[in-house]
Amino acid sequence: MSGLTMPSPQTVLPRACVDWKTLGGAIAVVLTVFLVYFPALRGEFVWDDDLLVTGNPLLRSVSGLAEIWSGSRTPDYLPLTNTILWLEFHFFGQNPTGYHAFNILLHATNALLIWMLLRRLNVGGGWLAAMIFAIHPLHAESVGWISELKNVLSMFFALLSILCFIRASGPAYLASIFLFGLALLSKTQIVFLSGVLLLVEWWRSGKLGWRTVARTAPFFAMSILAGIATIWFQNRGIGDEDIPVGSIARRFANAGMAVWWYVGKLLCPVRLMAVYPNWRFDSPRPTEWLPLIALVVLVTFLWLGRNRGTRDLFFAIACFILALLPALGFLRMAYIRSGTLVANHFQYFADFPLIALFSAAVVSISKRGAIVRGIVYAGVVLVLAAAATSTWTQAELFQNEEAFWLDTVSKNPKAWQGHARLGQRFVRRERYAEAIPHLERAIELKPEIADHYNLLGLAYCRVERFEEGIAQYRRALELKLARSTMTTRSSLATIHTNLANALAITAGRLGHVGASAEATARYKEAVREYEEALALEPEQPGIHRNFGLLLAALGRNDEAIAQLRIVLKLVPNEPVARETLAELESQPRPP
Repeated sequence: MSGLTMPSPQTVLPRACVDWKTLGGAIAVVLTVFLVYFPALRGEFVWDDDLLVTGNPLLRSVSGLAEIWSGSRTPDYLPLTNTILWLEFHFFGQNPTGYHAFNILLHATNALLIWMLLRRLNVGGGWLAAMIFAIHPLHAESVGWISELKNVLSMFFALLSILCFIRASGPAYLASIFLFGLALLSKTQIVFLSGVLLLVEWWRSGKLGWRTVARTAPFFAMSILAGIATIWFQNRGIGDEDIPVGSIARRFANAGMAVWWYVGKLLCPVRLMAVYPNWRFDSPRPTEWLPLIALVVLVTFLWLGRNRGTRDLFFAIACFILALLPALGFLRMAYIRSGTLVANHFQYFADFPLIALFSAAVVSISKRGAIVRGIVYAGVVLVLAAAATSTWTQAELFQNEEAFWLDTVSKNPKAWQGHARLGQRFVRRERYAEAIPHLERAIELKPEIADHYNLLGLAYCRVERFEEGIAQYRRALELKLARSTMTTRSSLATIHTNLANALAITAGRLGHVGASAEATARYKEAVREYEEALALEPEQPGIHRNFGLLLAALGRNDEAIAQLRIVLKLVPNEPVARETLAELESQPRPP
């Protein structure tokens, strides 16, 4: 041991080297994200969060998790997103704060991954791009809306996939394929990434060889399979519902207009709303071809000049268009039932390339002297401040679904979803007089949805407008029966029950059976409606109870007793059924 000398600690352990500037920049991005989205942390579940989260039976059990992955009962095949929602449901239950916090955290992580990716690609202005992406108000819908977890989750895996792809090692390449698979299982709109990876390789090397094509081939194969699966699931969910997409000519014309629309919203994010005004789906007018023509001319010009300084611009715009391609209306999508083709959350993936281009330009211009740099920095600060303020305002809308939809219908009075959701909310809170005008407007704008008639009928009956309510129930039944392939047994049973309830009440006001022909007819129809409802939902105690009460009022005691006993079997000690049954059984039986 005497001939050996121990190495110094500095020799054994390399001196820690902390990049304080990078660490500070990352902390700034994360803190800013949580600051501007703080209002959303106190937000409610909104829009279809009740369908996908709070009212989703698949989130409640292990068997539901199996069904999530089998896709047997899901409108879209997004098993990884739904698995995360399953985990969140078991952690957070009906408390939306945890769901919102996870979305915000993922979004902040995506911003940092964008910064990391731009540094890896040697693109200047990476931190600025990350910050703009982090606080751009267009992204508030993807972050503040719990159901749009699919956007932030898919983006997370997509960015990791790109980071692995641009590394030369075999393990990183395999990891990239795996991560792309996870992105597809989160949201299939990410199919465009295979094309983006091809563009990245071309942009970095200036050429496309067979090796590059071979490297991206698995990504294209996965994209094709995911696209086919998505089309099948969408068609299954839509069924025979009429969702207009227009002719092939209209689809191309709309696609051109949509791309420019998204550019405009990225540059000037004003009058943002959940549902935008309706688009046209008839034959395109000559002037409606101009946006597509301008887009083709621009892309062609940039391509032809790729060796004379336009390569970066071509790359950014091509990636932007590719990212939007799945949502440009070439295929029938459930979202188009709203009447519009565009939505803020559709461009969550697409904005990054143009934001990166802008940020790189800012850094380049700022090098032209102190005065120019000062002006540029001042402009950037103003832009960031405006974006943060607008995003805070957007995040506030998610605090309350009523405010969320009132904001939408104030900007787009023809947003039938907004009126329908407001009507539903007011009915749940027993604010029936407020619900009626919104439900009437929803029916006026979208007359083919039976559930709106049913809910309007309920609101009418609650304010003693029974004849109008009965008319709405009848119309709801007509629509449900006309579209039997899209009708669930429970929804049809609910309408039969509501109609029976209203008929029984109005018959009672007309008098006992035999008091008038109208009263007798209504009693008989009410009995038929209850029987129809029970044929569809035989295990619903509420239907058995109401039917039993009607039978008792009609003097059909034995039948009433049978119905009330079923109620107590399903719900022991149900008070109304128990008391009524006791009263009926105490009466002397006829000899």
